[in-house]
Formats: sequence, structure tokens, C-alpha cells
Amino acid sequence: MGCGYRVRSFSVSFSRCLVVQVNGAYSPHPRGFGFVDFDAPVRLEGPASGPVEADSGFVPPDLARGWLSGDRVVATIELDDQDRVNVTAMTLRSRPRRFLVGTVATFVGETTVIPDPRLGSGRLPVAATLADQLAHRDGRQVVVMVAADEDGRATARSLVSGPTPTQAPAAIRARAVTIAHGGVAPDVLEPGPAEVGLPPAETLGTALRAQGQLASGRPGMAAGLSAEGPVPGRELGGLDWRDAVVVTIDDDRSRDLDDALSAAWDGDPETPVDLYVHIADPAGAVGIDSPADRYAATMGTTTYLAVGGNAPMLDPALSEDLVSLLPGEERGALTVSCRVGPDGQLDDVTLSLSVIRSTARLSYAAVDAFLDDIDQRELLVGAHGPSGADQEHVEMVAANVAALAEASRRLGVERDARDSLDSLFEPARLEAAIVDGKIRAIEADPHPRAQQVVERLMVAANEAVAGWAVEHDVDLLFRSHLGFDPDRVDRITTAASAAGVELPDPPRPLDVLSAVAELRAADRIPDADLLATAAAGAVARAGTSAEPSGHEGLAAAAYTQFTSPIRRYTDLVVHRQVRAALADEPAPYDRDRLAALAGWLDARAGAAGHAQALERNALWSVLLERGAVSWPATAVVTGLTPAGARVRIPEAGVSGLVPANRLDAERRNLQVSADGTQTSDGSVRLGQRLSVRLDRLDALGRPDFRPA
Repeated sequence: MGCGYRVRSFSVSFSRCLVVQVNGAYSPHPRGFGFVDFDAPVRLEGPASGPVEADSGFVPPDLARGWLSGDRVVATIELDDQDRVNVTAMTLRSRPRRFLVGTVATFVGETTVIPDPRLGSGRLPVAATLADQLAHRDGRQVVVMVAADEDGRATARSLVSGPTPTQAPAAIRARAVTIAHGGVAPDVLEPGPAEVGLPPAETLGTALRAQGQLASGRPGMAAGLSAEGPVPGRELGGLDWRDAVVVTIDDDRSRDLDDALSAAWDGDPETPVDLYVHIADPAGAVGIDSPADRYAATMGTTTYLAVGGNAPMLDPALSEDLVSLLPGEERGALTVSCRVGPDGQLDDVTLSLSVIRSTARLSYAAVDAFLDDIDQRELLVGAHGPSGADQEHVEMVAANVAALAEASRRLGVERDARDSLDSLFEPARLEAAIVDGKIRAIEADPHPRAQQVVERLMVAANEAVAGWAVEHDVDLLFRSHLGFDPDRVDRITTAASAAGVELPDPPRPLDVLSAVAELRAADRIPDADLLATAAAGAVARAGTSAEPSGHEGLAAAAYTQFTSPIRRYTDLVVHRQVRAALADEPAPYDRDRLAALAGWLDARAGAAGHAQALERNALWSVLLERGAVSWPATAVVTGLTPAGARVRIPEAGVSGLVPANRLDAERRNLQVSADGTQTSDGSVRLGQRLSVRLDRLDALGRPDFRPA
């Protein structure tokens, strides 16, 4: 290759060829070029200004074709006469992605696959047997297994799912799963399978087969797996709750019922509420290192997708039947018992194994109706309750729910006093869903009061278990949250200064939330929106840890995930540790194993969360085009870049871009202040509310808006 080339608007002329080879990972750009992110910064002697340190290099379109996101490569790099780092050749080291999603296109009589722009660019050659399957399917979406040609570039080898119209729900699911799960193959994670006690080859094969099933709309591979294996505290007896009033409160469609609730209160506002949170106990049924356990650890979580069936972590025969807290059925549980004082403080926290029999399965709708009118008690025992319920039964269930609501109210008062970060985020009113096979916008939280009752009680149980573990020196997987990302705190400080507010250095959530509340109380809404938006954009991600390092997002000194062991592997691990501690047995997982599991499960569960977000965003893109949101709509500016203003429509929780030339026809780029809180001329700033209309969907299907 020579030392000069021209690509679109990129003009590069090399005055000399200083050639270096480096290891890195390739990432594509939707416009057809790409970048190699180096494993370590590279220091080069530049012809223009001396030493140059770089952590990435530009890959021109001709070279980028056929390479996939995440490819591990050896890149040959050169400096141009302006000290820009350019990649002139790449050699494949490894390819984490085995599956690719794209569209079929015929080019010069040959069938090819054009990758989704997030994964690659160019036209991929297709194996002869696959070409026959894809003939005359131009424009349809497919998921294919890929191989490498002699130069390392990807080729389409075999069909995984499709061909499907690109906006069909099945295609949206396949695209989301392939993009999200393809980037976290077990053999590229650190720590890897061996560090968490999983066989590497088996785990990789399981993950890939499950990914293919999910992309094809199937539920994964949990069904029928043996659960035989060691169980901590197997001989430990449980407290008998079979004759007590115990209820579940869930969506009507839920099958994996993993929490049941009971409470007692005498009605006196000065006396405590006795609260009992009973959590399904699959740790007593799924043996450690059994096939069922290894599959659950590989997947990390149940994946809930809007399109098609869910992908359960555990065999539905367990999660939806044998350990699910179904009404009238005797089930084992782990129970958190505590007293909720008038001030919302928890006292007398104990944990125990128990045996329960759910008295009634209540829907969110029924509990909402009861909370609106406590005389409507008969609504609490409907189609899901035991047959033949008499008035005494109804009264007992009603008293139980009233006590649960009082415990929730007290917990809410106590939690509100902490000023947790939840209040920074404006909840969406609508969500995208599939109704009767069609994409629809439905009400996001049709029963908010009932859902809030359950949520508060679950959060309290999780926090109580974490505190119990710390007090009794029991190693767990904890949920940690730093509050604000240290790399983004400067933006909060700048926004506070612009709003005329002084904050400590560094600011803590309580400081920021108090300042926002004061600004709103003073009717300084634009300043409050500026500070709240800057803070929301600086909130750090929560993570899993073997150390009880605190959860600033919930203002909790220690927090764990305990209440969904049917659906999350972290919770299943916590249950095993608790069972062993209650039985005075050695813990199944030591601190080092827990630390490895923390990183592994964050990555695996993160892929499921990413898939759900991609699917949701794609469904909303279809709905926006169909007018599911009334235009013009109110949007909040959440970020500023030279390309334009990032905005969010609170009604739907949908984010998109208002391009710079839509904000100002004379500009191709925005001039943004160094702190990123406003444009240089102050015409647009974070938290500002704009009236917008949908303009178009970009190359990735994301919405671009224009001022109304």
C-alpha cells in the first residue's frame, strides 16, 4: 500500500511512512470507516510536531469492509504529515462474534449480506449453500454464522434466522439479541468461565446455541436440564407458615412467582408493622454444578423480551411450577422477617428457611383498586385466589394488604428522607409492546400504587439481607453504586455554578438533590432542570461486588440482590450463601470466587439488558414513524455534541438527536462549551425543553428530530 489515499472528505497524504504494528480491537462507524482501539497507548515520533501518543487509529472504508465489531487484530499504523494515526493493514487474531445480523443484497449477480452498521460494513460473501437459501430475498434481514476468509475478513457461512422483513417484530428481536449477546462471548470475558468454575468449551457452546435460539424467537435451552447436585443446608428445617395469610402480588401474565408477602398491624400509627417477605427458594432445588446450574450461570439472568417468549434462566418446570409460589401450593422459601417502625426504620431483622402456602394470588389491578377504596375487598380474591373463599378469608387478605401498604408507606417516607437518585429520572408514561402480534404503545405503569408497594418491600428486603450478612460476617454478592461517575462530576459542578448554586467538592447525591429541590421551590425551573439533567447524565452504573461498598443510588450502606433467585443468578448465589450460614455449613463460594462471579455476571446479565434496550428502542422507532406520539412533542436536552443536541421525550422515554443544522441552518456543527453543559452562545443548554417533531430515522434506525 502506498503512503497516500483519499476517502470521501478525508484527505490524507503521508510525508513519510513510520510503520508500527499494534494489537487492538476493531470498531466500525455507520458511515463505512472504522477505528482500531489499541490495547495500550502507542507513542510515535510525528513529522509535524514531534512525539505523538495515540490510543486508536483510523481505518478507511476500503480497508474496513468485511471486518466486524470486536475483532481482535494486529494493525499496521502510520502517521500522516498532520500526525494523524491511520491503519494501513489488519491481520485477524480472533473474532469474538460468531453471528452477524444484516440484510440480503444481490451485487453483480452475487448474493451478499450487508451487515448492520453497528457490526460492520461492506458486502459479505455468502457460501454457496447459503446463497441458494437467500436467492431473491433482497432487503430481508438474516442472522448468519460467520467464518473468516484467507485475509481474515468475514464471510456468511450458514443461516441462523430469517429471512424476515426488517421492521417485523421477529427481525427486531433477532437484531437486538445478535448485537447485544455477540459482544460478550464467554471466551473473551475477563474473568472467563474457568475463573467462575464453568467448563470453558461447554460454556462457549451453550452460550452460542442459546444466542441462536433467542435470535430465532425460541426460549433458550433451560428446559429439561438435570438439577441434581449439592444443596447447602439441605437438612435444615423451615418455619411452618402454611396456615398464615400469605399473598403474591404480580402482573396477571407472570408465571415465575418468586415473592410472597405477609404483614400484621394493629392499626395504631405509633406501633410497628410486622413484615415478612417470603422469597422462592430454587437454591434448595438446583444443585451446585448441576447441568441446570451451569446453564443458569452461563446465561446469568432470565431475558425478558417484548417480542416472542421469554428466555428463562431455569427450567420452566421449576421456575413456573415446582418452586414458583403458586396459590394453594406448599413451597419452600427464604423468609426475611422484620418490624417497620413509624419512622420507616427496620428492626429485629431475621432470616429463616420456611414452608409457605400462598393464600391468594393478587393482581396489581386488584390491589390498586383496593387501595383506592378499601371497601372493595372482594376484588382482592378473584380468579387467581383459592376457590370457595368466604368472607372471613376476604377480610384476612384485606387486612394483610392494608398492613403491607402501611409498611410500604413508612418505608417510602424513610427512603424519601434519604434523597436517593431515583428522583432525578422522569418516568415514561408509555412503553412499546407487542399486542396481538402487532407493535403498540401501551401505558407503562397502569397500576403504579400497587407496583410501588411491592417495589419498596423488595428493596427493603434486599437491604435487610445485606445488613444481616455484614452483621453476621457472611460473604455475599453485593450491589454497589458509586453515586456519580468521578469523570463526570465536573459537569455537575459547572451546571451548579451556572444555576447560582454552591456544592461541596466533590458533590454527593444528597447535595445535588437538595439543591434541585430548592431551585424548584424558588420556581427557578430552568436552573433546576439544568442541574438535574447534568446530574442524571453523571450517575454511575451500578455493579456487582464481593464487598459491601454501599449503594449511593438507593442511599443504602449495603445492598444485595436477594428477591429474584428464579430470574437472576446473583440472587441464587446469595440464597446459597444464606442457606449455608443458617445451617452453620461452609459457604459454597469463597471471597475470590464471588469476586470472579461479580464481573462475569455483570457482563452476562448486561448483555440481556442491552438486548432489551435495543429491542425497545427499535420498537419505538417503528411507533414514532406511525405517529404513536403526538407531534409536536416536548423533549428535554440531555447532552450536547458537535453533531447536535441529544434529547429525550419523557412521555415515551425515547432518546434521539436534533442535528446541529436543524438547530441552526447556518451550522454543520455545534460549538459546545468545554464542560458540555451548553452551546458556546448559550442558545441551548442541558435540561432545556424543546418542542420537536420526528424528522427521520438515521442509518441505525435511531430517531432524528427537528424543532417544531
